[in-house]
Amino acid sequence: MYMKKRSKRLEPVASHAKKLEQDAARIFAEAQQRVTDSETQLQQLESFRDEYLGQYKSASQDSNSISKLLDYQAFLAKLTLGIGQANSTIKLCCQQRDVLKQQWLQRRTRMQALESVVEKYQQHEIKHEAHLEQKELEEFCQQSHHRLSR
Repeated sequence: MYMKKRSKRLEPVASHAKKLEQDAARIFAEAQQRVTDSETQLQQLESFRDEYLGQYKSASQDSNSISKLLDYQAFLAKLTLGIGQANSTIKLCCQQRDVLKQQWLQRRTRMQALESVVEKYQQHEIKHEAHLEQKELEEFCQQSHHRLSR
């Protein structure tokens, strides 16, 4: 009965670990992209707020109408609230990203360890096969020498 080599038996496990690592890397990259997108959105909100604040200051100097100034103030308050929510979103996204990064690093470490074990088994098997071939060759040479000696 033929028994699979240890390296061949472990290859599916290592392959599965590699797939899990790649999935974790993809999920981590998506989380990083969410952080980047959230930071970009925050920058846009802050820029818009600053621009709108400049318009509010101009409008307040002109003192055209109180209702217009109140509208500016209400909108600036909403922008400030939105900026606060964006900051909270960034914080949450960063926490999620950090957890996913740790998961990816753990899976990568496991994958590398399994690949290393498979490689060591393969090297050991190659050495063992070479030793067996050398032994068979020596036996063959001894038998040939014995036949010729008779």
